[in-house]
Amino acid sequence: MIRTKLGSLILLNSALLGALALVSLSPNAPATADGQSASRGEYVAISGSIAGTKTPVIWVVNQASQELVAFQYEEQRNQLVGIGYRNLNNDAQTIERSRQ
Repeated sequence: MIRTKLGSLILLNSALLGALALVSLSPNAPATADGQSASRGEYVAISGSIAGTKTPVIWVVNQASQELVAFQYEEQRNQLVGIGYRNLNNDAQTIERSRQ
């Protein structure tokens, strides 16, 4: 019985190692949504605070898509919660139009 369990564990570990190798060594395929390819993002994270709050905030900027998301840690739920989103490219275009 011990040999059966040991053999099963060895087989399972071999399968998992093979799957990991397949995922790690395969060429990167672009992510797709609705038939359109989406490039991987390059991210910058900045920590800070918002005036009037005690909870720290993390701003994450996707440099590839020019999107910003703000997260705040909720201690009661023990998780990060999204509190805001901005499309920086749209904001820049709006500012440019208002200056003309």
